[in-house]
Amino acid sequence: MIDRTPDELAALLTLSSAPGVGGKRFSAIMRYFGTAENALGASIGELVGVDGVTPAVASAIAGRTVDDAVLRQRDRALELGVTVLAITDGGYPEHLAVLDDAPALLYVRGDVGLLAVPGVAIVGTRRPSPYGRQVTNGLTKRLVEHGITIISGMARGVDTVAHKAALKCGGTTVAVLGCGVDVTYPPESKELHEQIALEGAVVSEFSIGMPPDATHFPRRNRIISGLSRAVIVTEAPLRSGALITARVANEQNRDVYAVPGDITREQSTGVNRLIADGAQVVTGGDELLVSLGLATSVSVPGGDRIALPVEIPDHLTGEDRAIVEALTVDPVHIDDLATKLGKDTSDLLTSLTLLEMQGLAEAHSGSRFARAVITG
Repeated sequence: MIDRTPDELAALLTLSSAPGVGGKRFSAIMRYFGTAENALGASIGELVGVDGVTPAVASAIAGRTVDDAVLRQRDRALELGVTVLAITDGGYPEHLAVLDDAPALLYVRGDVGLLAVPGVAIVGTRRPSPYGRQVTNGLTKRLVEHGITIISGMARGVDTVAHKAALKCGGTTVAVLGCGVDVTYPPESKELHEQIALEGAVVSEFSIGMPPDATHFPRRNRIISGLSRAVIVTEAPLRSGALITARVANEQNRDVYAVPGDITREQSTGVNRLIADGAQVVTGGDELLVSLGLATSVSVPGGDRIALPVEIPDHLTGEDRAIVEALTVDPVHIDDLATKLGKDTSDLLTSLTLLEMQGLAEAHSGSRFARAVITG
């Protein structure tokens, strides 16, 4: 929970909406003055002393006051339980904050903690074919089975399929909107909107009550990819917003995946172009898990097979459970594991040996250990 008074929240909303105040300038101003109230009360001379604040921006800030519109937004946010995350707050996702165009504020309905760990974005056409729906459902299910949060834009079509599939599988999902988090768009998604707010998170950089606008969606797309470790486009024509998300993901150094489609279908022209331009090809759920580092492949007679990490039994608790959770399918040196867990190396070795006997850990050459795997 963000410890912020109602007056400071109103000042924060006012400061962030000043012309020329993006994420970077906002961060500099907040570091300099400590609070938004202090910043709004500062003189132009004081404001221009902040790194990156020009006289024009300083004049815009110094001339702003908390008005009735801001107070209505604040009260509505408090009424709905919306968390307003400033880029300077500890809960603001680090993987988004490092981007040059990170928003100064994020409005969040739901579980703010879901934003702390990068998820995987699944996006695509608003008019998916049965094939596109099937692939989106299948990939979503496989990712959810491995604890991955599904991120999408709540648009009609692939986005909605991905959100619903994640919830149906008992997973978590984040919807990034091109309007205020209290606005339902598209209108028929009201029930889904409320379910995501209850079981996942609805996120936007746009203020409370802001209606959707065509110019908002490209901006929304950079947040979808910014919150993600990878972006998957399951089906999309050439003129699709999903391709904008893929382009932005490339610029943000996120992995981009595309599902190959029927060359005779318009819905496949965009994904096939992505593949031609260098996107990684998704040929199946297992191969995707390997590429994302959630599984590994092993050589067996007859060809390589997919190895998935063993599930942690319910009875395993305490330090043993923490050790297994820290292990991945990729072997890690025991010294690095000890540092990560804050444990003595000799004690950790004893625990790993016992876990290996239980079939939960595997020893590798060079004092390296990994999560035990099952092949399928």
